[in-house]
Amino acid sequence: MKESEVEFAMINKEPFNISEYKDQHARLNAVFRSMTEGIILIDNNKNIVYQNEFINNSLFHNMGIEDLKTEMDLIAFLQQLSVSKNKKVDQLLQSEDITVKITLEDGNQLKYIMLNKFSVYSDTGYIGNGYLLRDITKEEEIDQLKSNLITIASHEFKTPITSIRGSVETLMRKDAEWDEDFKLELLQGIHEDILHLQDLISVWFDIKKIEMGTMSLNKGYFPISQLISNTLDQLPREIADSNKVSFNADNISEIPLLYGDKKRLQQVLLNLIMNGLVHNDSPEKKVFLTAEAGSEDVFIHVKDNGIGISKELSKKIFDRFFRVDNSPQRKTGGTGLGLSICLGLMKEHDGDILVDSEPGKGSIFTMKFPIDAKEPGGHYES
Repeated sequence: MKESEVEFAMINKEPFNISEYKDQHARLNAVFRSMTEGIILIDNNKNIVYQNEFINNSLFHNMGIEDLKTEMDLIAFLQQLSVSKNKKVDQLLQSEDITVKITLEDGNQLKYIMLNKFSVYSDTGYIGNGYLLRDITKEEEIDQLKSNLITIASHEFKTPITSIRGSVETLMRKDAEWDEDFKLELLQGIHEDILHLQDLISVWFDIKKIEMGTMSLNKGYFPISQLISNTLDQLPREIADSNKVSFNADNISEIPLLYGDKKRLQQVLLNLIMNGLVHNDSPEKKVFLTAEAGSEDVFIHVKDNGIGISKELSKKIFDRFFRVDNSPQRKTGGTGLGLSICLGLMKEHDGDILVDSEPGKGSIFTMKFPIDAKEPGGHYES
């Protein structure tokens, strides 16, 4: 082939190569944009040459990562956001291939990122590094929930099971004769412990149903006075007789009918009342109930004179397994699931639970119900 023919062939082939390169680049860029993981590319000069959209829009939204220029900037950025100093992050600059788990503070929430640094090679050799960042927050939360579940279950189940075993072994002794009153006392204790275990199991099932959206509700119309009076009837006798819980019924007849599952809403209100009494160091424990209607919502306020909660903790008390006093010496028991279930049940009714509290000054928990725009129909619960 003549030299002119070779040049002609190369000239004709060049546009094809450029076109193919553009197509490959477009496909690669589309892949990076569609990824649900973050990707950052660093060149030989330690400069950031690429970040995909997931980095900016999901992992570090409004945090300024898009303004970083160098690998050193990236490492400083990650250390700044880290909850605690992470020695492995400082090793990123010197290491070619490394995996680091980072805990970041995103507002009032923790975010867990798994970072993989890898070397990038072309046909000509090493050309830089890549960072793959994956949000593992949900996986971490699931692991923590599993750990908490094991801890709570072992603590909450151990006491009644030990009590039941002791009572049964006592009744089974062949070398002793017990009078009937003593036997009855032991059997009553066994019965109470079994009911407690059933309640714990019901709590697990409620959490699962709310999480999966399979909670079955028997909804109907009823007056708010009925919800409150039925809940007060469920209080333990020693609490009801002590007048620790009071209800202001002013203007109660003017409040619109509620629409929902009355028994489930009683469960929420009872939990809020009991929390106000249990988490209470006052010499005279008091809980005050009031109700009112706004233009779009109905409210039931549960006010106590208890220990109160800081604003920081107020944002966490509805998290599963969270307890204000989580120490082994805590004065009160519980699974840390009650308020989580209450909020879930209110969400199932398109409602909410609001909290206004201050340490040492008590708390006000408010059940918020939307006013049903439809005329009462179907059935009316008595």
